[in-house]
Amino acid sequence: MIRLRSGSSEATLLPRIGGAIGSFSVDGRAILRPTPEGTTDPLETACFPLVPYANRIADGRFTFAGRGHALPCNVHGFAHPLHGLGWLKAWTIEDQAEDRAVVACSHEADAHWPWDWSATQRCVLEDGALHVLLEVTNRAAAPMPCGLGQHPYFVRDPDGRLRFAAAGVWLNDDGMIPARRAPADHFGNFAQGAVPLAGSLTDNCWFGWDGTATWQGAALQSDEARFVHVFAPPEEAFLCIEPTSQMPDAFNRTDDAGGTVLEPGGSARLGMTIRASGPARPVGPDGNL
Repeated sequence: MIRLRSGSSEATLLPRIGGAIGSFSVDGRAILRPTPEGTTDPLETACFPLVPYANRIADGRFTFAGRGHALPCNVHGFAHPLHGLGWLKAWTIEDQAEDRAVVACSHEADAHWPWDWSATQRCVLEDGALHVLLEVTNRAAAPMPCGLGQHPYFVRDPDGRLRFAAAGVWLNDDGMIPARRAPADHFGNFAQGAVPLAGSLTDNCWFGWDGTATWQGAALQSDEARFVHVFAPPEEAFLCIEPTSQMPDAFNRTDDAGGTVLEPGGSARLGMTIRASGPARPVGPDGNL
């Protein structure tokens, strides 16, 4: 575990558990759900990176550059591979200081993803804010489809109001794959601030997102993310506000689904800032604020 400190703020990183963030607190108040002691499950952490794709690929099947691909499920009990592969890998520490650290991982082509890639994640703790910069590079000899994201778990207040602006939201089919568009206020007027639906599952992607969201005195910003996925299971003590560069099942869509294609040696990045209060200032590629 890596422990970062800056003023009244603390964060922990768990490189070997999917490059995850273990906790983030300000003035002793948990902003992200703290990771239970002793767990090895990334799904129980405070936040984990989504790389080299975000969210689901329907049945693991897609076609790219005229070639069909069939990926196996990567989590027991889930019908579709999800969240990429970075969260299932052990990351290594590249650099570490009192208020910042860099972790990295790599992947060699296999059945789960037929391209070589490497990724780094730079975390910088400012008093009152945590900045995370995720970057992936295509190490294969051929172009690679790519999407990035983050999966932060915020501490949930039943009366907390979520606020963000978007153009619309995708409604899912029975397999939890986006099927049709709906107005952005379908689940509530989040542009004005709304309480996520109680007693029912919210697991949907909003498109045309402006890159900012607020929740219970915390602000999230991601300049590179065009989509925000909200995961709010009923009766759980967390709410996920996930900035992503692509929507779920993006590789099987011809509409404006996001993501990019990386040429050999090419890179993509996605930044995220979580701030306890006030406007967010994204971290630069050199790690400076």
